[in-house]
Amino acid sequence: MRTVIITGASDGLGKELARICIEDKIQVINISRSPCDLKEVINIKCDLAIESDIINAVNSIKQKHPMFDAFVNCAGVITHEGKNKDAYPELERVIKVNTLAPMFLTSQLFDLIKENGADVVNVGSTAGIKGTNSGIYGTSKWALRGVSENLRLELSGTPCRVVQFNPSGIGTKLFREYHGRDKDSPENWMNPKDVASIILFALKLPKRIELSELIVNRKPRS
Repeated sequence: MRTVIITGASDGLGKELARICIEDKIQVINISRSPCDLKEVINIKCDLAIESDIINAVNSIKQKHPMFDAFVNCAGVITHEGKNKDAYPELERVIKVNTLAPMFLTSQLFDLIKENGADVVNVGSTAGIKGTNSGIYGTSKWALRGVSENLRLELSGTPCRVVQFNPSGIGTKLFREYHGRDKDSPENWMNPKDVASIILFALKLPKRIELSELIVNRKPRS
């Protein structure tokens, strides 16, 4: 694997995935609002909630970086405010970034994905495989699993693999940014570098092996 495109590699899980890819001599192209500060990364500025930004990012990839081996939809936003509290713009942004952006990006890059025999990883959440109190966030991740299943059917008969990756709680700033406080018992949350290494492991497996859906749970200390 020589080149990987990652959405949301400016921070959190995406940045850790970018870091370990660079350590493995893999070129990283990041798509996000803020640039990744790892000097080896190629940044494409894009707000994933804005259609025109996504189209511009796709055009940049087609013109400058058409050869890639994997496409990882890692960017995500969260809200846990619950029913009767979420404002419509916040609900809209969660769905746009977590579900519509991966769907739209993949559809716009579909021909290149097939041509390159590239793999697609959609980073979901365990909130998308079971009922939780995570509201619209969990809903958006449930929908992303459907995106992965349909994409797998569309890419059947090609070398392309589709991985639906569902981690539970990771020790990133995502929670703090939306709630203004740190998680309780931070030692019980997974290290983003450890989780990123699982994604890279799945991508580096021989092409005859597809880890179609991965569930990675944190094991709290007693």
